Amino acid sequence: MLQRYTIQFWLLCLSTLLFFFSFTIIIPELPDYITSLGGGDYKGFTIGLFTISAGLSRPISGKLADLIGRRPVMIFGGLVCVVVSFFYPLFSSVFGFLFLRFIHGMSTGFMPTGTVAYIADIVPSDRRGEAMGLVGVMNNVGLMSGNALSTSIVSMIGLNNLFLLSGLISLLSISIIFWMKETLPYPQKLSFKSFHVKLSDFWDNRAKEPAIVMLLSVTVFGTIITLIPDYSVGLGIKNKGLFVSIMTISTVMVRLFTAKFSDKYGRLISCKIGTSLYLVACSLLMFRQIDLFYTSAIICGLASGINTPAIFAWVVDVAKGKNLGRSVATLFIALEAGITIGAFSSAYIYDNVFSNFTYVFMFLSCIILLAMGYLFFGVTNTKISNENTL
Repeated sequence: MLQRYTIQFWLLCLSTLLFFFSFTIIIPELPDYITSLGGGDYKGFTIGLFTISAGLSRPISGKLADLIGRRPVMIFGGLVCVVVSFFYPLFSSVFGFLFLRFIHGMSTGFMPTGTVAYIADIVPSDRRGEAMGLVGVMNNVGLMSGNALSTSIVSMIGLNNLFLLSGLISLLSISIIFWMKETLPYPQKLSFKSFHVKLSDFWDNRAKEPAIVMLLSVTVFGTIITLIPDYSVGLGIKNKGLFVSIMTISTVMVRLFTAKFSDKYGRLISCKIGTSLYLVACSLLMFRQIDLFYTSAIICGLASGINTPAIFAWVVDVAKGKNLGRSVATLFIALEAGITIGAFSSAYIYDNVFSNFTYVFMFLSCIILLAMGYLFFGVTNTKISNENTL
């Protein structure tokens, strides 16, 4: 399997791993950090503002990816991460911190958009699901290692140095992109006209169905990255990133063994299986028990490992190589919206009361049931393009 992909693909994988690690290592410490600044009531904003910014920047990044190229979009996203990470230690007020979180979100508004478009350019249609899964393994490894190592790194070098380390790792991610070739044929020069965004740039109707599935299912992830640190502390678990680490290991394992599942059996079947697993995971977390906590982490990982590559391959299928950046941006807008809904709504329901986690995951279960209803009864366009990408 490894020999079937070019050096450009593996460079992209390495850059992706480093990028996701760079901004993930700070996430487990953010709830305590904003509380120390006097903003304990704004925990949901640490992720919510990040994802709102990412969502707002998607139409621009999608359009630019189709106009000036995939590489410049990825490089800009990485540079935002570098600059903001270096500024975190200088902004010690709640407002200043939340402002930087908003700006930081632009990094994920640009980098992954360019990444998915780049993959679609260099990978044929019959390996899309597999390729998305392999790149997904890299971002999962970045997420897992970031969450797992965050607390240990802080204990050794302190939080301010952790922010600086995050920026340096992102800078390394960018340096790899400079070794990659541009894949967009005939890229244009950047101009003021390039930033003119129309309503159609926010929503590509071809991507409607995978976007709706993404919007509903990813609310689980928005809740996990926002509140699992508090959930862990409430259960007496010292490592606040342990849930995400277990979840990510599970995701990586299932992607390695089922990489071609959606290529062989279809995107829709994969999404039905993955979404059903999300429902099981949320149901287990209602009970606030340590053994079910670990079981849920494993099942969440299985759900993500099956669901996410299928959804991304699905959106590339429906785009068929035309204005691909816009279709990918639409999917990412749905992703950011879902994470934002999960972050804000769960933080509101939780209200810093541990027993309220039962209601948090009951609410999420209802949202996942909506996703399942849509997958079983609402989706009509399930054909997979047999055409190679550009």
